Amino acid sequence: MKKVTKIGIAALGCCALALVVGIVWTMHTRYEKEQVKVKELEQQLTILSKKEKESAVMQSVNAQMEELATQQRIISEEQRDEAEQQARIANDMRLHAEQERQNAQEAEKRALEASEVAKGQRVIAENQRVQAEYAKRVADTLSILTMARNLGNIALTQESAGNKDLASLLAYASYLFTKRYQGDVYHPSIYEALTKISGGNRRWAVAHGAIMKALGIPGSNSFMTISKYGEILKHTKVGDNLQTKPIFSDKNYDIRDIYINNERTYYAVSNTGHLIASKENGKTHIVLIDGAVRPFRIYSYGNELVVTAEQSVHVIDATTLRPIKTLPLQFKTQIAGRKDGQIVLFDLTGNMYILNKDFSKVTRQNLPFKGRVTSYNHNASTNQQAYGMYDGTIYYFDPTGKMHKLIGHNSRVTRINYNKNRLYTCSYDGTVRYWNVMNEKVDPITILNLRQWIVCLSFDKSNHFIWTGDQNGNLTEALIDIPDMANRLKNSLKRNLTRDEWNYYIGRSIPYETFIGKEAKP
Repeated sequence: MKKVTKIGIAALGCCALALVVGIVWTMHTRYEKEQVKVKELEQQLTILSKKEKESAVMQSVNAQMEELATQQRIISEEQRDEAEQQARIANDMRLHAEQERQNAQEAEKRALEASEVAKGQRVIAENQRVQAEYAKRVADTLSILTMARNLGNIALTQESAGNKDLASLLAYASYLFTKRYQGDVYHPSIYEALTKISGGNRRWAVAHGAIMKALGIPGSNSFMTISKYGEILKHTKVGDNLQTKPIFSDKNYDIRDIYINNERTYYAVSNTGHLIASKENGKTHIVLIDGAVRPFRIYSYGNELVVTAEQSVHVIDATTLRPIKTLPLQFKTQIAGRKDGQIVLFDLTGNMYILNKDFSKVTRQNLPFKGRVTSYNHNASTNQQAYGMYDGTIYYFDPTGKMHKLIGHNSRVTRINYNKNRLYTCSYDGTVRYWNVMNEKVDPITILNLRQWIVCLSFDKSNHFIWTGDQNGNLTEALIDIPDMANRLKNSLKRNLTRDEWNYYIGRSIPYETFIGKEAKP
């Protein structure tokens, strides 16, 4: 038993030992594990400690950063506040600047408006200055032109009083100042002074009876006249002299009209009813126009002659002088003319008739005035026409057809002629008058005053002279070209105006000048 007990105790000891070993192993194992854990924990602790340190550092950094951020935030807020303040200031400044800009724009606008107003005022002032200067020039010009016209009247007065030298000086001064200041040199006072004082008029007694017509010879400087005493005369001007050659003369004929063709064959019609035809040095043919009572006009239409008589119209062959056609008239006429190539006739009671182109009938045409027509002329190139009346009145129709009543002659108007759109007339009152129908107001200008019945009026080849024939057989030449009259007048001057004469007639305000001795500037 004791042996069993010892075995048991031994076994138990072994078991206990094994248990202890196991426990020790287990404890060791656990210890090692714990050591491993401790190491891990230590490592973790180290790591945690490190992290804690780092965290502390980070916290410190964060705290510093937070503090810095706080400071930055504070600074930022301060800067933001300052920026906002600056923004407010900037905005205020922007608003102020905008207001200032608007004010500047308004000021600029007002300145521009003021500038425009100033410009307008300057333009108005300049216009007023120009107008004032122009008005002064006009006033000065009108004053001088008025003075020039007065000089013309005074010149005529001095000429009538016998003061020829002074009259010539004043007439030339009248022309010179009018020309220089672009006035109307055809004004009556100026034109009449030039006409009367320049000495451009001459008269020759060439016929025994009243000169009925003066007519230029084609291709020649000579012209022909006819008279009621049966005279056909050829005239040639040589210097200031007139050479006259009789072509036909027979007091049994009363020659009223003449026509000359380009071959210088003349055809004359006598109030006795005869037609006279001849060349200058050829044989003269005289035929009686059958049925023609007191013929007074002859016209040419190609190879046909048309003769108007008191109560008939006759068409005659120009070569054979044989009658072709006769048209009786139911009225009496003594006046004829041409309009648009057709012959017009006027009876003794104031009616007008147009002869058709084949000379077979006449058509009456109403006139817009009453009275007896004694002369007529139509200007085909300008469509002007004028009617001279028995009482001296002239009815002029301008190119538009408007009628103008011209008063100047006091007896029957015998001839009407045109020269460069100007109207020239003569009358039994012994005057030749010029009418400037281009003016709005048409006043008569007396070119000649012969105190004898003037029967005919024509122009020379140059249109510088007119020729008139009167009842006593006188042929009168009158210069009508103003430059020629002025030159003639200037060449006749014998002295200059004295300074006293200048101051008295022209005026101290106009600088003194001479007319001879140096060239006066027109």
